[in-house]
Amino acid sequence: MFWSDEIANKLDKKQKQLVDDAWSCSGFAHVGSLRGIIIHDIAHKALLADKLTSRYTFILDDFDPMDGLPGYLDETTYLPEMGKPLFMIDSPTAGMSLAEYFGEDFMITSKMAGVSPEFLWSHELYTKGTMNDVILEALNNADKIRAIYKKISGGDRADNWFPFQPICEKCGRVGTTTVSAWDGDKVSYICEEDKVDWAKGCGYEGKVSPLNGSGKLYWRVEWPARWKALGITVEGEGKDHWAAGGSREMADVLTREVFNYPSPQDVRYDFLVIGGKKMSSSKGLGVTAREMAEMLPKEVLKFLMARNPKKVIEFDPNGNTIPLLFDDYDRAMSAYQGILDFPDLARGYELVQEKGFEPGYRMRFSKVALSIQMPKVDIHKDAEAEKGSKLTQSELKNLDERIEYARKWLNKYAPADFVFKILETEPDVELSGIQQLFLSKLSETFSKKKTWKGEELHSEIHEVKKSMEISPKDAFSAIYLSFLGKDSGPQAGWLLASLDHEFVATRLYNSSRSK
Repeated sequence: MFWSDEIANKLDKKQKQLVDDAWSCSGFAHVGSLRGIIIHDIAHKALLADKLTSRYTFILDDFDPMDGLPGYLDETTYLPEMGKPLFMIDSPTAGMSLAEYFGEDFMITSKMAGVSPEFLWSHELYTKGTMNDVILEALNNADKIRAIYKKISGGDRADNWFPFQPICEKCGRVGTTTVSAWDGDKVSYICEEDKVDWAKGCGYEGKVSPLNGSGKLYWRVEWPARWKALGITVEGEGKDHWAAGGSREMADVLTREVFNYPSPQDVRYDFLVIGGKKMSSSKGLGVTAREMAEMLPKEVLKFLMARNPKKVIEFDPNGNTIPLLFDDYDRAMSAYQGILDFPDLARGYELVQEKGFEPGYRMRFSKVALSIQMPKVDIHKDAEAEKGSKLTQSELKNLDERIEYARKWLNKYAPADFVFKILETEPDVELSGIQQLFLSKLSETFSKKKTWKGEELHSEIHEVKKSMEISPKDAFSAIYLSFLGKDSGPQAGWLLASLDHEFVATRLYNSSRSK
């Protein structure tokens, strides 16, 4: 059974379900951030398919303090802002907070990826009073929370430690404040100068009500508090949070023992890494979520992220990863059509589709990428010939989409040996004597041909090669060097068939006599 259907089966069909996820607006979203929002979207769709009443929210954490400086932000402007809540810091765009600047980009990216949850801003959960009751519960049970911290993570908290951070009334920072007392009405706090190494507090001491947005809970307490405040029933997390003693285990205990609320159904997922490094928004590592959403069709992107959540994804667009991903996606379509017996793969394909989708003929992505580089090739006619009938509107739309994404891949990510261009003039390359003789015989053979088809030319190349006992490597590299200036390329017969008959024969003849 597919993982999202297993989740649906565990839930009470009479209960209203709320699927939730969150992301901190600390920089442009990295590609790994898409995995969480997509996985939770697939879970939500599975719940709806199983006739459960389900809502999907996504919290943009804009109340978090700025605790890292992405390389694309100006240090002079933003280092003085470190420690302040992200929603209170101006962005490079006038009239927009830094959190909105990054958050709106992520919302647009999510829509491009085919995911549209109900977005919520975390600071509004505080300012509108949604978090008030759970803040009071947390402060009134600070002793329990300290004990749970020690039990789960082994960390000691002082007897006067409280799980709340006010916004400093003097400097506006939240990352540098520490509460030392709670009288049931107000918290006493100090803005510590050396509390963290990424921001400097101002030393101010004050008292303030903890309600209505004057501050926020520490994240490890905030997470389970939000479960109760919003009524969340399904929420998962990345691998760094579900390790033993980690924030998920802490949240599960806190929600039961402090907030008296059941822990939501878990959805665990592993990292997405590029170059062996886990993605980080604030550090600006790897490919951005926007780049990823522009790189792949939304169904293929969702298929990549959600087909096996607990498996780490090692993604390298600068290689064969994308063509192989399309092959896997097409295989999933075949499973959905019943051509392959693979129910989980079929279900994964189904859940990433938009309404009204139509499976059908698909030209392999790698073939599309090769075909669009060949002169005089009508890829639409080739597709109809390969299918054996006229393409449906859905199949035609899919082919045009693959052409678009293949061009993007070729222009930015494809390996050098996959990209080629027919040279207009004969290249200055060195060929051995047997390679020149091979090209001479090919020129003589091709000059006599009446028909000009890829499979025929490819067959005759092999016949000439066999008759001369020249190695395949020497034979084909001679052809590629003559037309492309490099020793590798697409299937030679189809490449030559895409060119003018006389041009091919002349180029082969001239190359066979080059010095």
